[in-house]
Amino acid sequence: MGTLVKYGLTGVMNTLVDYGVFVLLHALLGVNYLLAQTASFACGTINSYLVNRTWTFGRRGRADKAELLKFLAVNGLMFGLSTAILVVCEEWLGWNALIGKAISIVIATGIGFILNRLWVFRESGASAEVTKVAKLVETNSEQS
Repeated sequence: MGTLVKYGLTGVMNTLVDYGVFVLLHALLGVNYLLAQTASFACGTINSYLVNRTWTFGRRGRADKAELLKFLAVNGLMFGLSTAILVVCEEWLGWNALIGKAISIVIATGIGFILNRLWVFRESGASAEVTKVAKLVETNSEQS
């Protein structure tokens, strides 16, 4: 399964976590949409890091600080972008917050993939070679 497909499936899961927590807090419990946005985005971010690191991008072992800081920087940027979109939809356009949240997720997910793939979980040098060998061994063992 390709990286983009894995990222997409992980994204669906993250979206369900993010949107589900938002609906629960905002629509069902009446929490302010910006507070609900903050909590739901944090839940989606934690899920995203854990699943993308190990499954989507195949990172093994302990995460280093640089990788985690890059991931948090990307997600901080995506939080700002998605919150700005949510505010524009809710405050300026008068749309329902649930619609604004859905639009913000779509836009932030696309940009987040590019930044995670090219900067956070980028493979280079020896780690790329190790990953290629590991995938080759995995493929050969599955065919046996």
